[in-house]
Amino acid sequence: MINRERIRKAKSFIALSLSALATLLGLFWLVFIIGDVIVQGASALNLSLFLNNPAPPGVSGGGLKNAFVGQLLITVFATVIGVPIGVLGGTFLAEYARGKQFARLISVLSDIMVSVPTIVVGTFVYAWMVKPLGHFSGWAGALALAIIMIPVVLRTTENMLTLVPWTLREAAFALGAPYYKVIIQVVYRGAATGILTGILLSIARVAGETAPLLFTSFNNNFFSTDMNNPISSLTVTIFQYAMGPYDDWHRQAWAAALVITFFILVITITGKLIIRMRYGRK
Repeated sequence: MINRERIRKAKSFIALSLSALATLLGLFWLVFIIGDVIVQGASALNLSLFLNNPAPPGVSGGGLKNAFVGQLLITVFATVIGVPIGVLGGTFLAEYARGKQFARLISVLSDIMVSVPTIVVGTFVYAWMVKPLGHFSGWAGALALAIIMIPVVLRTTENMLTLVPWTLREAAFALGAPYYKVIIQVVYRGAATGILTGILLSIARVAGETAPLLFTSFNNNFFSTDMNNPISSLTVTIFQYAMGPYDDWHRQAWAAALVITFFILVITITGKLIIRMRYGRK
């Protein structure tokens, strides 16, 4: 019995040590990457980065005003396209198709879509939209990001609506309210915090995507707000500047990477705080 107890404790100690080592290793690389971005990016961060357009290749100075504006436009339009579809799709699965095989199938497909490499989405939009039209466009980039957002918002909405007790719906039915008013005025209010959190997390998911935009919106070295033509984006600009031969490009790429990291961090923390404020006490 003593030997068995010692063996059990030894196995437990080894498993705990390996788990702790793996955790420390993952945290080390996370801190190392974020720290490197902060150190390299903070030194190149200045006001001209946001207010000036890119300088000609080889000329120092300039900024990434075109990339910031283009990234904002693409993300906003992707949100306008993807969020309503995701919310309505999640509502249909949770309310009108509740318990049906079709709803379970869509939920499984949505989970798969969340894990699909984003470059696959980019090539799909390229074949479906860019190639038939004969040119890249900001709309194609927004559509690619919207497709990435939809399954995240859909699954979050479905899960949050499912958590709303059915007794609340029955109470509204007893007062004579039609189903669509029950959903809008009762169910949505009960699940608003979770749905909003899912929307914020989906925006954070697409904010740093590069691969889909390479196949859709491509890039533009000049300032442009025309979504019907190639438009600049911050992530693609970082990729091109990082691969470029100029030190000034590298510094601006680090600064832009810091801005995106900070933006994603703020959105993620906001989502966590919303969940904690709403459900923390429970």
